[in-house]
Amino acid sequence: MNTTAQGLPILFDDFLGLGGTDLRQAQLIVFTGVSGSGKSTALKFLCDQHPAFSDEPHQWIWASGKNPAPEQLHGNRLVVVDEVCRPRQLPFIARLLKQNQAVAVASHLKPAWFLPLRLAWRIHHFRTDRDPAKISRYLCRLEVPHTAGAVAEFCRLYGASYLDLDCILERYPGKSLDQALHLSLKLDHLAHLQAEKFPPVMPVIQAGPAVKEPGELHPHISKTREQECQSSP
Repeated sequence: MNTTAQGLPILFDDFLGLGGTDLRQAQLIVFTGVSGSGKSTALKFLCDQHPAFSDEPHQWIWASGKNPAPEQLHGNRLVVVDEVCRPRQLPFIARLLKQNQAVAVASHLKPAWFLPLRLAWRIHHFRTDRDPAKISRYLCRLEVPHTAGAVAEFCRLYGASYLDLDCILERYPGKSLDQALHLSLKLDHLAHLQAEKFPPVMPVIQAGPAVKEPGELHPHISKTREQECQSSP
């Protein structure tokens, strides 16, 4: 397992409904989306807590590093490949599929790049950067006032990315999302680095993942706070 840093525990918001998705017959599981939208956390959930893979042999590969030969990885219930950024990495994924029961991938490639693999393997594909509701729930957990319009505009500009959201909120502490987003657009520009320049960080999920229905908030937020979040400018 190639990691160089260990993050703080995070609350897992199962906005993709992974906990209720039957993946017992899945061969290739692909998560695509912008940086910071939850791809690596979803991979970690599959390894540690999904009923199809938890307590089963698995391997985690950081695709930006020096990868082992596929022949050295065989017989695993799941092989995870984090940060697939280039089409030339896809033959490596195909070779892993031939050696193991299932492969799960976090990718910055467009979904169409994986279509040829459908000819030989069953694929489940998930987009992690298209859910404004998860951004609203995250803001409510942080007790940051926001409007639905500000969340929609943020997702239009950056995708549903926790990383970009944290950058904006940290730049303007104490502000609502509406105010912080306005100031960010007026005064700042977020620079996006290529994914391979980010150090690998292994997500750490808090015990007892929260599988939420749409609009459900973290338990520690009171009903009053929920009403404030919905009505705050």
